[in-house]
Amino acid sequence: MKATFGNAIQYQLHEGTGHLILGQPPSNTMFPGFFEEFDQAIDRILNDRHIRALVISGNGRHFSSGADLPALFSEIQKNTAVDSRERLIQPPDFMLKNYRSFMKLESMTIPVISAIRGVCLGSALELALSCHFRFCGEDAIFGLPEATFNLIPGLGGVRTLTAVTGKAKALEFILSGKTIPATEALNIGIIDRIFPKREVVKNSLGFAMNIMQGFHKEKNKIYLRKYLPL
Repeated sequence: MKATFGNAIQYQLHEGTGHLILGQPPSNTMFPGFFEEFDQAIDRILNDRHIRALVISGNGRHFSSGADLPALFSEIQKNTAVDSRERLIQPPDFMLKNYRSFMKLESMTIPVISAIRGVCLGSALELALSCHFRFCGEDAIFGLPEATFNLIPGLGGVRTLTAVTGKAKALEFILSGKTIPATEALNIGIIDRIFPKREVVKNSLGFAMNIMQGFHKEKNKIYLRKYLPL
């Protein structure tokens, strides 16, 4: 089965595995409409009893370059509440909604796997960190560059990155805004396995098929050792 959720999201279902594809190549930028479509897609998946695993990938060479920055700055300026001294009263509602969309991935009782090729930056990395497993190609590049734009990761990345790398590495990574290659991402825990770039999606779908029966989030490392030994 194939479906679309507007212009930004494509979806396929094959033998119980859902495949969600970020569909705005070449960079699969996350513009405001993307998040609306993504939230709709996740709600539909949550309510579909035929889906027993989910793989998320990008269409083409890249996973995603993250948020459309001009659109993001415009939305922040329009929707941020401040007091008479220009102090923040509360974060923009759209940021909270987008954050909750990513949290839905994290809370799913089916395995969720991100299959990453090329760049995975900003909100795209926050999306990947919300998944239970992260596989990538040898060409993948990772980063949270928000600090270089006077922002901080706003979709849960601080919490989820800290959970996999530890506080010291997470702070260094976030505050520097640097990008790192796949091998370093594997060493600090951001990525679970590296594959040849042409095999990432195929291996992710195969892994999903293997672990969908009786999946328990608490046993992630056991599944990796059993089905993808180093």
